[in-house]
Amino acid sequence: MNFDDFGIDTASLAGSLETRLDAARAAGFSQVMISAADIVGHMSGTAAGIRAVRESGLRVTGLEALRDFEGLAGQMHAYKIDVAKAMLEMCSDLGGRVLLVEASTSVHSDPSTDAIVRDLRKLAMLAIPMGIKIAFKGVSWSRTVKHFAAAGDLVFRTNCPNLGVAIDAFDVIAAGIPMDDLDAIDPQQMFLVQLSDFMSQEIHSPQEEAMIAKHFRVFPGEGAHSDALATLVKKLDAIGYYGDYSFDVYNDDYLQLPPSVVADRARRAADWLGETVLRRALPVPNMERLRQAAEG
Repeated sequence: MNFDDFGIDTASLAGSLETRLDAARAAGFSQVMISAADIVGHMSGTAAGIRAVRESGLRVTGLEALRDFEGLAGQMHAYKIDVAKAMLEMCSDLGGRVLLVEASTSVHSDPSTDAIVRDLRKLAMLAIPMGIKIAFKGVSWSRTVKHFAAAGDLVFRTNCPNLGVAIDAFDVIAAGIPMDDLDAIDPQQMFLVQLSDFMSQEIHSPQEEAMIAKHFRVFPGEGAHSDALATLVKKLDAIGYYGDYSFDVYNDDYLQLPPSVVADRARRAADWLGETVLRRALPVPNMERLRQAAEG
């Protein structure tokens, strides 16, 4: 792991899209997770938003997020297919190769395995011609898939090479999911890892968890769960995950700060993870990846 493995999310920063991209680049980031709302909400239109990202020189970690997609029927299903096609096209136009899909919270979703597998397979097939991977993420307040282990099982059942899982550290830590459950997922099917911390020592209800997830996350090393985050990152490294890490930090307070200040906080989090956490685990970070590249 090195600094280039980390990206910041535009949703963590205030200001115009250009301002956010400039702040990420000035802090030293080479990649950024793009919120679709930041593109379509650009004051000069969607094309201008796409152009701003392409001209920034930043690699697109992925586009987020397609929600409430799986398990629908009839007109609602047809509507979500249209939304998915539009988001895939936007992802492709941005130069992104990953579309993040969050498990449905809709009361209209059929939570049966057959329905979810059917729809995930259809989505993956739509993405293949564009060269886009689908990173499917379970969320604890979802109606269909509540955690990464369940998402991994569905990905396995769907059996599409461009369908994998996204792992969100917040969900793992908040729900108390054992880190050893990661062993059940092929690291090649882990398409994205999202990192964040939070201040509360304990979460007492699903409603509180959803509120913290959407409004009060902090960067790794700033919250009450640094040890658990360090354990998670070391575990992912040990099982062979060599993909991207995105700081998935939604914080109302951060949106009242200059984007450069928030991006610098993200930079400190990346330095802590890359130079302190993993250096204790690996004398030479990224050695396995370098060895594989040399053999290839």
